[in-house]
Amino acid sequence: MKYLPYIMLLAAPFTTMGQAPLSVTPEQADSIFLKENLLLLAEQYNISAQEALIIQAKAYPNPQISAELHTWDTDNRKPFLLGQNGEKVFSFDQLLLLGGKRKTSIAIARQNKELAAAELGELLRGLRQQLHNNLLSLYQQQHVIANYDRQLSALDTLIKRFGEQADKGNLPLQEVVRLKSVYLKINNDRSEMAAQEVDALQNLQLLLQRPSLIHPVIAPEAFDKLLQLADTEQLFRLAMEHRPDVQLTKGQQSLAQLQLSLEKRQRVPDLNLGFSYDQQGNAWRNQYMTTFGIPLPLWDRNKGNIRAAEAGLKATAVYSKQKESEVRAEVFAAWQHMSRSMKEYIKVKDLYTNDFDEVLKGINANFLRRNITILEFVDFPESYNESLTEFERVKNQLAAAAAQINYVTATNVY
Repeated sequence: MKYLPYIMLLAAPFTTMGQAPLSVTPEQADSIFLKENLLLLAEQYNISAQEALIIQAKAYPNPQISAELHTWDTDNRKPFLLGQNGEKVFSFDQLLLLGGKRKTSIAIARQNKELAAAELGELLRGLRQQLHNNLLSLYQQQHVIANYDRQLSALDTLIKRFGEQADKGNLPLQEVVRLKSVYLKINNDRSEMAAQEVDALQNLQLLLQRPSLIHPVIAPEAFDKLLQLADTEQLFRLAMEHRPDVQLTKGQQSLAQLQLSLEKRQRVPDLNLGFSYDQQGNAWRNQYMTTFGIPLPLWDRNKGNIRAAEAGLKATAVYSKQKESEVRAEVFAAWQHMSRSMKEYIKVKDLYTNDFDEVLKGINANFLRRNITILEFVDFPESYNESLTEFERVKNQLAAAAAQINYVTATNVY
């Protein structure tokens, strides 16, 4: 089993062979994720299990029927003397729960179902953030890699042409070597980015249960639509209202309150009601009896369990306050990150325009015509790549900050 991760890693490239690439928008990815993710499907079974426990909590205790049969007659030395002159006893007993225990137990079971639903919501919230972050990372990486590929293709052509001219003695060999070094540098950057792409792709394939290549489709104008910033108090109210972990904390507090109520109700003894028939073992023949049984609460008043439940309730109240502080801090941090990302995106977008692409084309064309030197040529692709990579990083950072706002509020603010 210890070699399984390596086997899966080696097999990963082959799983995508023969599979058509999957182009998805963030909305389409969400839809596939909700239908196919195995962790979500597994967690839904927990809710079904809690529903079954509600049914169980509603069930009454089973009655008990018992019989006593005259097994051996010592006077007549006969077994099973059960006739008219024999002896047999039948009894029926039913436990009656008093003090509202059954009603409280049903309420606890229902509260556990609500907690299971909140746990599912929290799992969904975390996995969806992973989905969006990996989708954005893959989008950024594929864009940068596509640019590297275009440059590598152009450089490959230049190296072949300059190599032919160098062989003829028309060009110095050092220019060919310089072009090759630029090619190797860009190819190395591409390899590093491709390694990150593999990680993001693997995560997406697992989240979406799709073995194919995945191409995120995000419209360029989608980033401009993120340039809105809500008030922190508004975001905090949304978080307290919608976050599953907040609902989970409140639900645990309600469950602790119900548990305390149940422990207090346990002080009320339950009644055991019964009926019995005795053929001739008592004072009268064919005697019918009604029996009542109830424990006397003298020594055990359930004090220990009540105190434990009270302590548990106080603890959940503290956890609830702590959760509120955590949510406020997370919302404020996400708001700050979003504000900073918006400013950075606006600034970088103003600086990075289509002029970069036009200049790159002009640089290539002028170098072929020998209008610029080799030093001028090799300097620009490096600056261009840094600018493009930085612009894609800023775009990804803005979208990730928006996704973080959605995560900390558990709503689709963006």
